[in-house]
Amino acid sequence: MNNDTAIAVIGIGCRFPDARGPQEFWRNIGEGKVSFRDLDPERLRAAGLSDEVIDDPAYVKTAATLPGAEDFAAEFFGYSPAEAEATDPQQRLFLEVCWEALESAGHLPTGDPLITGVFAGASASTYMTALTVARARSEGVLAAADDVALHLGGLPDFLSSRVAYKLGLRGPSIGVQTACSSSLTAVHYAVLSLLSGECDLALAGGAAVNEPALGYRHHAGALASRDGYCRPFDSRSTGTSFSSGVGAVVLRRLSDALADGDPVLAVVHGSAVGNDGANRSGFTAPSPQGLADVVAAALDVAGITGEQLRYVEAHGSGTPLGDQIELRGLTEGARSAPGRTGYCGLGSVKANIGHCGPAAGVAGLIKAVHVARTGELPPHPLFERPRSPGVLADSPFRISAEPGHIEEEGRYVLVNSMGLGGTNATVVVGPPPEPTRPSAPDRDTVRLVLSAHSDDELAKLSDGLADELERGAAAVGDIAHTLRVGRRSFARRRVVSAPAGQLAEALRRPAPPTPAALRGVRLVLPQDGEAPEVLMTRLDVAFRGRVEVVTGPAPEAPADRFLILLGRGDADEGRFVLPLDGLDESDAEALTDRLDEALTAAWLHGVDVDWPERTASRGRRVALPAYPFSRKRYWALDRLPPLARPDGPPGNDPATTPPEPATAPDVDAELLLLWRELTGVETLAADDEFGALGGDSLTAMRIEAAVQRRYGVSVNVHRAGGGQATVRRMAEIVRGLTQSSGPAAAPGPERGATAEPSEADLIDADLALPLAPSGTAARARGTDTLLTGGAGPLDAFLLDELLRTAEGRVYRVLDEPDEESGRRRLRRAAEALGLSEPDAGRVPLVLGSPADLGKLCAHHRDGELAARVGRVVHATPRPGGTASYQELRATTVLPLVDLLGWMREHGVEDFTCLSTLAACGSALGGDDTVPEDREQPLDPERAGSAVATWVMERLLERAEADGMRVRVFRTGLLLGATTGACDPDDPLWHLLASGLAVGRHPLDERTYAVSPIDLVARSVAELMDAPGSVGRAYHLVSPAPVTVRELFALLGEAGWPTEGVPLRQWQRAVALRALDRENPVLSPLAPRLLSAAASGRGRPEAKAWQPWLDRVGADPAPTGPLLRAALTSAAARHPGFAELLDPLSRKDHDD
Repeated sequence: MNNDTAIAVIGIGCRFPDARGPQEFWRNIGEGKVSFRDLDPERLRAAGLSDEVIDDPAYVKTAATLPGAEDFAAEFFGYSPAEAEATDPQQRLFLEVCWEALESAGHLPTGDPLITGVFAGASASTYMTALTVARARSEGVLAAADDVALHLGGLPDFLSSRVAYKLGLRGPSIGVQTACSSSLTAVHYAVLSLLSGECDLALAGGAAVNEPALGYRHHAGALASRDGYCRPFDSRSTGTSFSSGVGAVVLRRLSDALADGDPVLAVVHGSAVGNDGANRSGFTAPSPQGLADVVAAALDVAGITGEQLRYVEAHGSGTPLGDQIELRGLTEGARSAPGRTGYCGLGSVKANIGHCGPAAGVAGLIKAVHVARTGELPPHPLFERPRSPGVLADSPFRISAEPGHIEEEGRYVLVNSMGLGGTNATVVVGPPPEPTRPSAPDRDTVRLVLSAHSDDELAKLSDGLADELERGAAAVGDIAHTLRVGRRSFARRRVVSAPAGQLAEALRRPAPPTPAALRGVRLVLPQDGEAPEVLMTRLDVAFRGRVEVVTGPAPEAPADRFLILLGRGDADEGRFVLPLDGLDESDAEALTDRLDEALTAAWLHGVDVDWPERTASRGRRVALPAYPFSRKRYWALDRLPPLARPDGPPGNDPATTPPEPATAPDVDAELLLLWRELTGVETLAADDEFGALGGDSLTAMRIEAAVQRRYGVSVNVHRAGGGQATVRRMAEIVRGLTQSSGPAAAPGPERGATAEPSEADLIDADLALPLAPSGTAARARGTDTLLTGGAGPLDAFLLDELLRTAEGRVYRVLDEPDEESGRRRLRRAAEALGLSEPDAGRVPLVLGSPADLGKLCAHHRDGELAARVGRVVHATPRPGGTASYQELRATTVLPLVDLLGWMREHGVEDFTCLSTLAACGSALGGDDTVPEDREQPLDPERAGSAVATWVMERLLERAEADGMRVRVFRTGLLLGATTGACDPDDPLWHLLASGLAVGRHPLDERTYAVSPIDLVARSVAELMDAPGSVGRAYHLVSPAPVTVRELFALLGEAGWPTEGVPLRQWQRAVALRALDRENPVLSPLAPRLLSAAASGRGRPEAKAWQPWLDRVGADPAPTGPLLRAALTSAAARHPGFAELLDPLSRKDHDD
């Protein structure tokens, strides 16, 4: 392996006995510290061991324990208390360790643009075994075997994917299971992934948490030692000692790491993996030849000989057979020439910390990294005499209980790990090269940016950084650089500015309160509008192009904006003055310093900054103290019977056991108790929302399962409102289902029931409506399209696009009495939007009421549609109006059921749904993002049209499960077309025109997800044919929602400015003007009418259509010219708009 294929180790995170991080671990190793301790007899008694067992000489009461195994930073990583307790400590600690490893590498643990993979292994733990047994005792083995919470929280399969999910890592997430060699095997495959270009960064490691450590009974010939110690290669060794440990390394291609200034700790030059096969005495016995082959292969990949090795970190299990076979295999694999002996050190970290199971290999690698980096040879503790002195004497190796040092520069170290079952892994590492990237320049004043979740964590972070500065191990400029590019920004923020020598003292002072967070930046130019172009460019890049630029004099900053004044002015809270006097564009250092001062001030006020250091050519990333997690005890074993009691009574696991049935069910009280138990929030009230409680999908599944067991009905959290679900709302649904004969009691398609059902009853009944069984007809071969819906602007644009992109004809469903009326309607809709009149030959009309959609399809021209149609494009209702779900279902949900029945009967399997974001509710877990997923919670606060849309999407999921190919396109607030065409009846244009007429706009901060109407239609027509569209949901909106205030600001930039006033003041002004002019366009109620399209509490994710947008060169974000063109188009078609907007147009002309 040459420098082009070498892999750098750039970051490490770990927890081992007596070590909470790599520095402490290396210090312990260098001192020869042994972490085995005698266990407290009282602890053993509390665990259920009898005095007879404890006093038995064969019972080993010695172990190496893991500090803090019971604790976890649950709140930091977004876990509820209940989910934290249901998650294996192996997964919890590995997540923390991966965060620390990425931070030590100087890379963002979340949000890093590099593609990062995760490769890791673990095994079954004491903790999850205990929870499974408790569940089996309380509810039976089958219940325990089927417990999804226990599976997700405990199976090693989810170790890597949990990290990828929580940290947002998009590279390969691979679970590696090769027993004791799992973590080093993970390193090997991480290296291959990097070399193939599959990822840019890789986390590799493993986890083993076997706590609480309670000792064990020794059996002659077993793997575990007689005295609880591990003495690899020593004549006194009687076996291994299993312990706990968690470790991860961050790997990167060496060339990339050097270019980016990463802290290269060591270099992986080669690795290999192989199995012993059948050439051994038994399945658990190793083979010297199999190991030798893997060692030789790793050296060959590294491009070195065994004589160049200076240290081997062996597997060193401490078992007599294992040590002997390993020593022979290492000797055979590493020896390139006979005769030379004793030139290479040999040791094993198991002598210090015991056998960490799947994490043993990464523990050895972390030790080897330190040896290669420093040249320090750690002592091999507990070693007195070799077990096989003759073999050792004839080998390349020597073992010493004393520390040493490697004098040569080529400090190659080989790490070996052997898995029970025969899988061997070997990695060759060498010392780091000298950095090639310059350090950050020295400055008179250094600004350090620090942030944390809480004030307490911020104070601890400041103290740790002060200690680091006093040690002087890294250049101050590089520390400042790393804090910017390698640390995530949190809500509690601090900027420390001082000369380099005074920074430590400044950090130890109490931090001032963090200013209120602001959303954006307003940049105020001097009155002459002149500012250095390079400064303006760098500010625009740093703020990611989201900066408002105005020309002085300095206005008052909006309440949610940070003000940067270029030139002169008065600085204040939320206002920063960036002087231009004496600023020479050729003086790069001075310009950079002033820019940095402005950016740090904005960052302190909560503004997101893309630090220029990310793209600079100077500055190195350095390892800094890890984030000081506030960890709490989450240990479900505290509520279980003592683990060592062989005949303990059945235990109750509050995380998996529902409340006992009451004699007279009080649903509200029972559900309140259930929610409190499963969320871990003891103060939970009946109206507390699930998302605000930190509820997640796992907790939601457990609630649904408990409700099903207790009441015999299925009610999931999504159905009760998703993130807005409450105990009270769920209780209403449960009562409605249990006090009736079930969903069948509610009126179905025949609409013949006489009882007045509740909305909840209707929804549940409609969700359970029978879909007609798939017919015997073969899959439809037709190529024509059936387009349902009305004749609104979006329908017109979509028809136009389908005629451009689709094969064959487009059958158009219209609620018109005859052909002539239908053609006239299509023609007028096209003309109003500047579209061509649809070709009657390609657009056959299907005339009739949409309430009878199934019958229309079945009877049109004696079954013509069944023969010719191959796909259907169907729209859900647009948001708006005050009609209830009960009033709307007959014209929305029930016709869809009929349509699906017709399609299934005739083999028409392709369905495109044009839906809206009204079908989406708040995400679980309290996140404000509305994920671009098919499954969505029901928002209980939405209007009837939104509920109908949600029910329709759920029905499509059922049809999809039977084989129908479904794709869903969700739209938000539709803007005018890029051509300027718009619908003058839309309340958006009434609102904008009303505001322009009175010269004011309402200060309404509700957000709207928007996109141009023609862009939406085009994307649907083109994406519905994309191979990967089936089964997906697309949010056809701009990634950044906008407010009404921002829309008026865009119009202001386009030459039509207005003044912001409170909503009620705006409504009064519009109402008075409307009374005076009697112009129907003037609408004081427009904001209320528009609110149905608001994005609610969430920011819709809109990534799925981004590749298409990039390909066609389109941007869905609103612009001033786009809005102005739409209003101008409305004025050309509607006299009311013309009356209001003509004065503005004349003023523009006069100006």
